[in-house]
Amino acid sequence: MSSSAQQKNTGGGHHEDIDPNDPYIQEIAKWAVDEHNSQKVNICKLILDMGHTWCKKTLKAARECITGSTRYFIELEASEGCKTNKYYAQVLELVCQTPIRKLEVFEPRINAPIAVAN
Repeated sequence: MSSSAQQKNTGGGHHEDIDPNDPYIQEIAKWAVDEHNSQKVNICKLILDMGHTWCKKTLKAARECITGSTRYFIELEASEGCKTNKYYAQVLELVCQTPIRKLEVFEPRINAPIAVAN
């Protein structure tokens, strides 16, 4: 986890490593990328899909259980255009009848490109 992401982690609870291939974790990772895209579109007013990031797979995952919520820490591979990179997402999920998610952090892993075969 990057130092900036650690600073944004305000829960102070215990982090538990979880299976990044768990379907629920993959759903949260995809949601985080979709939420990032929607925020980017709203800010940049993009019309074309060229600027969108697409989730390819989750690499690592952990969670922190806090009273009434769970914070997920996910490292994922995503492609934007022709290049694939690693990203870090931090998602807070409030536990209620209909879970509410908040994207707290979505940032590229600097200097961590994924090799893509041509």
